[in-house]
Amino acid sequence: MDPTTEASVADYVRSLVRTGAALDTRIHPGDEMYGYELGQPRRSPATAAVFYFHTGHTISQMVERIVRWRFGGFEGVGRFFDFASGFGRFSRFLVGQLPPDRISVAEIEPAAVRFQEAVFGVSGTISTREPESFRQEGTFDVVFACSFFSHLPSGRFESWLARLRRLLAPGGILIFSTHGMDLLPPGEADRAAGILFRTTSETERLDGTEYGTSYVTPEYVRSVASRVTGRNDDLLAFPFGLCGFQDVYVLLNPPLPADRDLRLPRVAWGGMDESAIEDGAVSVGGWATGEGDERPPDISLHLGDRLAEVSPGDGPPGARRRWAFSFPVSSVDPDDIVRIEATSARGLSRIFVAETTRPYLPAGRLGRVYAGIGRRLRLFSRP
Repeated sequence: MDPTTEASVADYVRSLVRTGAALDTRIHPGDEMYGYELGQPRRSPATAAVFYFHTGHTISQMVERIVRWRFGGFEGVGRFFDFASGFGRFSRFLVGQLPPDRISVAEIEPAAVRFQEAVFGVSGTISTREPESFRQEGTFDVVFACSFFSHLPSGRFESWLARLRRLLAPGGILIFSTHGMDLLPPGEADRAAGILFRTTSETERLDGTEYGTSYVTPEYVRSVASRVTGRNDDLLAFPFGLCGFQDVYVLLNPPLPADRDLRLPRVAWGGMDESAIEDGAVSVGGWATGEGDERPPDISLHLGDRLAEVSPGDGPPGARRRWAFSFPVSSVDPDDIVRIEATSARGLSRIFVAETTRPYLPAGRLGRVYAGIGRRLRLFSRP
């Protein structure tokens, strides 16, 4: 399916790609990442697609920064391996940076591998549950495992890290993400153990005891990496580096670079915490903050394909700011997407809201306040 048959989705996708560049927007019906977005409260196929493409683009921006630091850009990458790649939420952006014949993907779902081979032209390998039985030819300058280690119990965490590290070419890098324990409610984190594993995840295809949800400390990751590599100076860590949610790690394969000063800026934090429809007008408000050394982010309101208003980010570095917008209900079609987006001082964007007004407009009635909408929407921007 191609969600860009909806004009609002097509408009948004055009804003993500460089002028003259193309993005294949076909999505496999079995894509669990799209299904996750669609399963959120009051999410339509169009708004789910906006969040899906937004997350893929944000991940692509992060990888591009790391590649630029290590190799000077994608032109310096001979081979790239996207492990546990799903149905291509990220790799559809990667093929715009690197020729498909230099990209390999692996996924345990055969249909996902076939889809990426057919649609994006990459080479694919069907993965396995056991790292010891995983067969992948050659070595790679970059191995990327997005939101894979965030689902593994302790034993598999270490064995898979060792297996993927063996795929690195000399001077190569392994980029992977985890859930940090700071994501857990107070009192649930087990920092002494270093890892907390739960047997639930967004997929029903895999046994929860093998693929659930794990939360780890940086100390745990460093100890595993040092056992795998025999070194303690080849791991870089970036809390909340993946879409402002998961932690990002970069494992370096010798020869190590002299320059370890990789800066990986974080997207804005924030969301909507109040909203109402009264007297024919929509009013929304929320908060936002950037990194500690940058001014607060700008917040923009988009009504359909139109940039309606920008609330500039003013205040001292690291300050938490408020933002608010108001617009007539009649100024936007009920099925047009209303998007509220934060842009950090370093130019990274994060969608706080992407919704239509239709679910909040009872037939023949306006003027009703919908309590709690903001709390639910604030969660939607998580990857």
